Amino acid sequence: MRITTSLTPLSLLIASILSPTVFADSFGVKAEPVENTESYAMAFEQAEPEQESKLDPKQEQEIERIGVVRRRTSVMSEITESADKLVVMPGAGGDPLQAAFALPGIVAAGGSSSSPAVRGSSPDDNLFEVDFMPAGYIFHDFGQSIFNKHLIQDFQLLSAGYGTSYNNATGAVFDVNLRTPKQQELKTIVDFSLFNFGVFMEGEVTENSAFYFSARKSMLPVFFGAGDTLDDEETITVNEPFDDNDYQGKWVWDMTSNDVLSVSVTGAEDKAGINLTERSDISLRSPEFAGDADFNKKFTSQSVIWDHYGKDLQFKLGVGSLNNSQVLSIGKNAESPNGIYVDESKEQLTYKSRLSYRLNDSHKLLADAAYYDQTTEYEYDIFLQICTEIDPNCGDNGDRVSDEISIDTSSHFIGLSDVFTVNDFWQLELGVQWQHYNYTDEDFVQPKVAVNYFISDNSIIKAKYGLYSRQQNTDEIVPKVGNPNLLSQTAEHFTLGFEQDLDNDWIWSIEGYYKEMNDLPLALDDSQADADLLYSNDVSGTAYGLDLLINKNITDNWYGWLSVSYSKSERTNLRTNTDINYYADTPVVINMVFNYKINDDWTAGFNFTGRSGQPYTPIIGVKENPDYDDRYQPIYGEAFTERFDLAHRLDVRVERKTTVWGFDAMWVFEIMNAYGQENTASIDLDYQEVNSTDDLIIVENTDDFVIRPSVGFSITF
Repeated sequence: MRITTSLTPLSLLIASILSPTVFADSFGVKAEPVENTESYAMAFEQAEPEQESKLDPKQEQEIERIGVVRRRTSVMSEITESADKLVVMPGAGGDPLQAAFALPGIVAAGGSSSSPAVRGSSPDDNLFEVDFMPAGYIFHDFGQSIFNKHLIQDFQLLSAGYGTSYNNATGAVFDVNLRTPKQQELKTIVDFSLFNFGVFMEGEVTENSAFYFSARKSMLPVFFGAGDTLDDEETITVNEPFDDNDYQGKWVWDMTSNDVLSVSVTGAEDKAGINLTERSDISLRSPEFAGDADFNKKFTSQSVIWDHYGKDLQFKLGVGSLNNSQVLSIGKNAESPNGIYVDESKEQLTYKSRLSYRLNDSHKLLADAAYYDQTTEYEYDIFLQICTEIDPNCGDNGDRVSDEISIDTSSHFIGLSDVFTVNDFWQLELGVQWQHYNYTDEDFVQPKVAVNYFISDNSIIKAKYGLYSRQQNTDEIVPKVGNPNLLSQTAEHFTLGFEQDLDNDWIWSIEGYYKEMNDLPLALDDSQADADLLYSNDVSGTAYGLDLLINKNITDNWYGWLSVSYSKSERTNLRTNTDINYYADTPVVINMVFNYKINDDWTAGFNFTGRSGQPYTPIIGVKENPDYDDRYQPIYGEAFTERFDLAHRLDVRVERKTTVWGFDAMWVFEIMNAYGQENTASIDLDYQEVNSTDDLIIVENTDDFVIRPSVGFSITF
């Protein structure tokens, strides 16, 4: 595996920096199998000299001939050094994708959510792909990603200005590459920690094929069992323990020296069930929410992918099936057995292809095409709440509405680009993408441009520009609860960056960005003449910032990185011409990671994170709930004008390699939030104490992330 461009060894700069960095480039500088080599099938035989043999014929027959064969798929069977760094990052629990939050430009939206907001965009703006195919989701709601640490070969985080290979995204792209199975005797790895339990099996099936399979389950049910209460007042009781699980499997067949067939399966599930008494905070605010509440989110996917490798041509063709569902219900009781609920499910068939052709030394052509045949089923019985990310409160209920609807949310795109090597100093990528959305019957033609200027053998300036679009969220465009005529969102990205490779494996990078977002949804209230539309395209947004990364690769038994981000993200209500801080706006984020190899058996490190407090809307008064006596609701001030206090946290990790019963094993000791910092998660009324409109009693809720020690153990059979 290497990073390829058509230019000088400067292309290796991208490889040596953390591959999922925010500076990952989609511009012909992508992780891909080494081109124009036959390393997967090199054979060397012991040759005989052209002279009369002095050996006995029997001895001649006993001469051994040694063949050395390396398969094409073996290039992708090992985890990259960059991904390996993230696997062992303190606080990530062996999860390289969760470790991405320590990279510049990424924050957890809302402070305690697991959803990543990248460079001022919404978490909903992101696209997740796994091995060329769309994924249902890649982060569990209760913490880590859905992938076993033994599976990820590498992943790219394309945070802005990416090329023509991705569609229906205006934020970032998380492109995950799972490694290929190894041709080896069957091995099994068992992982156990305080947070999850997993089994991983891998081995060859035939001389030319191999497989692996992983299954994991959360250990949260051990800590939160049925009947446990979650608050001191015993107003919230666990009915079904918080739980998640996931699985992945892959079978790879080297059909010929130039053709590889892969079959993959992936799935994940998150679920929980609680009971809310009439004295719980949410029930005191809205009594109809008292009762049982259930949450279940899951997906399953299967895919078949054919890769063909020629001398100057690579072709990939894939077919995949994805079933995704999410059910949320609340307020279930004897009088309302179904409660208030939303049940959304999507069935999607994906047909996708990619062609890479090196025309000559100056031009490399890239063509992508995909058709997503998707049907969305949407069933609900809810109190209508018209609100979006810029509204300070979605808790005031409207009329109760219900419906069951099926809509065609299919889409397709074609992308074409040319990576043009002008000379030893300049490289350009010129691309264009066409997208079509069936439901809204919209077409978009979107240019993408990228420029690399190689100042020297160790310095590069990069600039990127692109237009992007995505369809609105389903609940904003279906009839009765949304506006079916709502236009799709669009975004315009600009980036400019500089990278330099220094002595002793030090690398530093700095990149500035600017994003414009248009046609975002605005929730319409009764004061608007067109309130019956529920939503309009009257919100725009801007995000800009500067990301600095200083990276030290592994030398002298240690490595680490420092990332510093400065950013600003806001939205504008075009009807009132009011600028509003975006709820995930985090002006300053600092991450420092350090890992030291003490000896062959012991490794230790830490990860420190500090960030500005995210915005919130202050509560300036108390009002009566118009629908219920003796119930109260907050009166909000200007949206997102106040900020939580500075948030920070220190995580520490120690690894110990050992053997158990003659098998390789490892102990992992972690302390997350080592000094017990309590970071603010939300500010609300203290509903337990509010008994009149004069009781403006505010409570500050923390993220409940107390000092969290963990012990993990893995063994390989």
